[in-house]
Order: sequence, then C-alpha cells, then structure tokens
Amino acid sequence: MTGLEKLFTSQRAITILVISVVFAITFPAYFSFMASNSDDLGGASSGAKGKWQVDFIQDNITSDETMNLADGEQGDYFFELDSGEMMIGFVEITVSCNDNDDPGPGFTDNVDVTTDFSGVEGTPDDESGSGSCNGDAVTFTIQITPEWDGSSYIADGVSKNDIEAQWNDGGNGTGEWLTSVTLEVDNYPGPIVGGIVDSDEDVTVSWRVAVYSLEITAVAEDL
Repeated sequence: MTGLEKLFTSQRAITILVISVVFAITFPAYFSFMASNSDDLGGASSGAKGKWQVDFIQDNITSDETMNLADGEQGDYFFELDSGEMMIGFVEITVSCNDNDDPGPGFTDNVDVTTDFSGVEGTPDDESGSGSCNGDAVTFTIQITPEWDGSSYIADGVSKNDIEAQWNDGGNGTGEWLTSVTLEVDNYPGPIVGGIVDSDEDVTVSWRVAVYSLEITAVAEDL
C-alpha cells in the first residue's frame, strides 16, 4: 500500500487534511480583511469620532489688470476663477491707483467701485465702495468657506467626515468675477504755473484667492 493510500484510509489523517485545507483558505482572507481595516480598528476611521490634527496646505491664485481711465470713465475688470482640486477660502479684491500730479492736499482723484458676482458659483453678495488714488483705494474680502482662516487646530470628539464637511467649499467661488471702477478726476481749479495736471489715471484691480486642501491626522490619546 502506498503512502497516499495509507493517508486516505486513516480517519485521523483525513481530518487533519481537511482542517489544513480550511485554514489555508480562511487565514489569508482573514489577514487580508484585517489589513484593509487596520485604520478603522485603530481609531482612524473616517466615520469614527476621535481626536484629530487638522492642517491646511495653502496656496494663492493671483491676477491683476490695469486700465487707463479718464474722468467719469468706467472700466470693467474680469477675472475667471478656477481653483482646480483646491478649496477656496476667500477672495480678496484690491483696487489701486496713484494720483501724484495734483498740487497740495484735497485734490486727489477718486474711484467708485462696484461688483457683479452673478457669474460666480454660490452668488456672493455684491460689494461697493469708494477711495482716493493714493495707493490701495478700495479692498474687498469675500469669504467663500465660512470661518476659514487657514489656522491649524486640534479637533476632538468629531469624525474625519465631519471635519471634511466643515471645510468643503461646496463648489462655490468659481466663475466670473466682475469689478467695475469709475474714475473721478479732482484737479486744482485755478491755473498751475510750471505744474503738470493730468485728466486720467492708471487704475489696477488685483485678485488674490486663498485656496487650500486638508491634511487630517489622528492624534494618539495619552495612556
């Protein structure tokens, strides 16, 4: 009788063989499952509440446009915003001009600024303002993700999903940002001997978009 025949005629040998086959099938599947769910079991599940270090990887998208405007002329400045995979924290719009030709104080050119955000996802509230042409005349800051300021912090008693939902911009902020500027030239009323008084100004509109992505790390609890 061969060894193989002896193996299958022994009940004990057959039992051992069956158990070995079962273990060979189930153990790899078990360890594969454990490995794929190790984060969940270790407290790092996206839905599990715990303690988290929350950081923001930040960047800026910038753009600017300059026009020469005459007295009473309106310039329309357009900015098409696409943040890609990044979230939008806020958009900062600055209107600047420099009137350095008029004699003495009280005769500085001015700008009136209005916006039209109807082409922006989420339709932020429009802004308006006025300022003098002595540098930065008007600045608007439009918050896209509520309360976002880019500061790192530790969150406790919440899930990773909760944090991601809190700092999701919901797709808002992308689209066409329109800023309209009207120049008002304010010249000295009398003749200027030897002076140069112009009737226009270079007016610049600048956009700075604060964008970010999330980095969330589980914090080990003290023993």
